[in-house]
Amino acid sequence: DTYQNVYVTAHYVPYPIKLVVINFNIWADNGQCVSFVQAQGFEDYRGNAYEWKKYINTEIGQLGDVVVLNEGKLGHLAYVIGVENGYQLVEQNYEGKYKISYRTIPFDYPLIVGFIHK
Repeated sequence: DTYQNVYVTAHYVPYPIKLVVINFNIWADNGQCVSFVQAQGFEDYRGNAYEWKKYINTEIGQLGDVVVLNEGKLGHLAYVIGVENGYQLVEQNYEGKYKISYRTIPFDYPLIVGFIHK
């Protein structure tokens, strides 16, 4: 009973983890990022992406949050689906209108404005 080959991996998560199961294979409404995140449970939030900064309530993102990004002339929104080695995002209209895509951005990505946590 030796523990010489046992490894422990720890992750800091600032909030309780919630399980989020959503069908990301269907584009939303008008093909824009705002309508996509509204369809993920943020339907009460309004405005162009850059206007969502008024809803920011945390600087640290977690699973199920919306990230507000200073990308494009009207800003950009994406949905956080993971926080391993950066923020894993699913988004609409990053690669083109009606296109749903995935990417990972670093935790210190300079274009992050903030996060909206429900």
